[in-house]
Amino acid sequence: LERAKEAAQGKDVRVGGGATTIRAFLEADLMDTLHVVVNPSITLGAGARLWESPDELTDRFHLDVIPSPSGVVHHLFWRK
Repeated sequence: LERAKEAAQGKDVRVGGGATTIRAFLEADLMDTLHVVVNPSITLGAGARLWESPDELTDRFHLDVIPSPSGVVHHLFWRK
């Protein structure tokens, strides 16, 4: 994270990765905003889960859930 901040020279840093990476940043309280796109018609295997419910994050984040015509659902979080 420190190297990314330095390289960004004061601009936003975006974190990409799987559920394990995102959860690590969330647990370290290093996220200010989060945009997760969920496709409810796709079921994946036994990989790591980002959450059981997006409501788990509402103690620290505001949440808007926005469905789209394509069927995916956008979960937009921003720090309280």
